[in-house]
Amino acid sequence: MSFLSRSFFLALGLVITLGAGPAAQAAEIKGWVRETAEYPQHQGLISFFEHLKTNSNGKYQGLVLCCDALGNQPTVVPKFKKGEVDIALFTVSALADAVPEAGVLGLPFLFRSPDHMMQALEGDVGKEIQRMLAAKNYIVLAWYDGGSRSFYSRNRLLQYASDFKGQKIRVPNRPELIGMTTALGGVTSLLEYNKLPDALKKGELDIAENDLTSYYISEHYKVAPYYTFSHHVVQPVAVLVSSQLWSKLSEADKALFRQSAQESAVQAKKIRAEQDAELKTKLQKLGVKFGEFKSSATVISGMKEIYAPLLVSQKSTDLMMRIMATPSK
Repeated sequence: MSFLSRSFFLALGLVITLGAGPAAQAAEIKGWVRETAEYPQHQGLISFFEHLKTNSNGKYQGLVLCCDALGNQPTVVPKFKKGEVDIALFTVSALADAVPEAGVLGLPFLFRSPDHMMQALEGDVGKEIQRMLAAKNYIVLAWYDGGSRSFYSRNRLLQYASDFKGQKIRVPNRPELIGMTTALGGVTSLLEYNKLPDALKKGELDIAENDLTSYYISEHYKVAPYYTFSHHVVQPVAVLVSSQLWSKLSEADKALFRQSAQESAVQAKKIRAEQDAELKTKLQKLGVKFGEFKSSATVISGMKEIYAPLLVSQKSTDLMMRIMATPSK
């Protein structure tokens, strides 16, 4: 079964299993994720609610709210703070608003791979960041791999920093990514996302970047068939529980929530690995060529000024250095 079919049946299963729960007294827990059912983090939230229902013997049942149901992440953050959403999957930008030091997690080339990110966040560094967030009423139950962004090109693989020199590179309008293109020797483009295919086809743009799922769903592979795994941004997703709900839970139920979140994180990681492998095979059959970026250290050495604005304190710098020193499995 393909990942698209699997995500459809997972979403359907959520409606059947969670929306029509047999226990009238079951407490409904509202969860929000910004990505649609094609994405592993959405499927991870479904998995969390399934585990929570099982582990609590039906005491808690979940309702997944996605995307436009509540608005985008900036719109959902205040609703989450008010307790209108019980469980939320937030990215670094929301975390950094509460704890500026958490902004370090969004630095380009901070993590060497998704596995390296999970190794760091499941260790002492992750626990320290969780304590800092908890002090601001952001209780992290688990971390998900939100996907890693890599480069794709219309005319060649991009294995060395020199391959980017003079190339026009489209990135989102984020200072650290704009600085990254400068460090690579490229020319930054902030072209709107929906205009990418036409610009790549016409040669008005040379390179873009995104995670493998988005690359496939958007069909950008049709005009940019060279995908280089750079993992220049590996996106952590925090599984958060509202402080309002958390304060009402018994210690035993808090343990169930944590257990269910950790179990869902394992499932989400497995789904992503299977999905990425499946997508890579599909894309290879469609003519996409894959490669690995080999010049991360070169780029990092040229990004001191780009990193500086996100290193808001000595604590930020310490966290960055400890993450970079974390060994990969």
